[in-house]
Amino acid sequence: MSAILDLKGLEVSFDGFKAVSGLDLSVGEGELLCLLGANGAGKSTTLDLICGKTLPTAGTIRFRDRDITEVHEFRRARLGIGRKFQVPTVFRELTVEQNLEVARSEYPGVLSTLRRLGVRRCDRLEEVLELVGLTSKRRAQASELSHGETQWLEIAMLVMQDSQLILMDEPTAGMTIAETSRTCELFNRLRGRHTLVVVEHDMSFVREIAERITVMHQGQVLAEGGVTDIENNEAVREAYLGSRGIAHA
Repeated sequence: MSAILDLKGLEVSFDGFKAVSGLDLSVGEGELLCLLGANGAGKSTTLDLICGKTLPTAGTIRFRDRDITEVHEFRRARLGIGRKFQVPTVFRELTVEQNLEVARSEYPGVLSTLRRLGVRRCDRLEEVLELVGLTSKRRAQASELSHGETQWLEIAMLVMQDSQLILMDEPTAGMTIAETSRTCELFNRLRGRHTLVVVEHDMSFVREIAERITVMHQGQVLAEGGVTDIENNEAVREAYLGSRGIAHA
């Protein structure tokens, strides 16, 4: 599997505190990687570094063999790196369909995009609505959606942007059990089509979707492997999971 993302010796400090320290991480094309670790381990900061929200103080970031270490955040988005934050960022006054049109548009600004709706519709819209299970809600305002549906809409917007690498920070936080189950199905459909890096604390969810798990501790990689490998890793048990393992963390 060829790498789509390579982090080498990545570091960032805040007021003298190293949030990420000498991080080496490689993500394969089409892979679904789960990033685990206790609070403060550097997981969300790593996503910030990859998408360009935060610039490193040392190290390099390569995306599709291109050095993007100093590339601005908006340019990384145009290169195909999408970021989903813990709190969904959608246009709540627009319909589901309009949100997807805005996400796909090549024109800057919401108003300029809306003026062109119906003039040149995107063939992918129906496919993406079906993918995330929002076909029946296409004309509903985003403000009317449930929490889980709003999360799926934001993921759909990244898919419409054709983000090749999608970074997700706790995507199931606040979801019901049924919504979490549907999100598992969605992620398993996305894998292979897109490369996913997922920060998540719901270990049952991780068990359902994880191909490979990277555990971070104090800004570095502590361990990598499958669910069983991580469960049986003594260093991980001591630093994060506890004696009962990943399913009970």
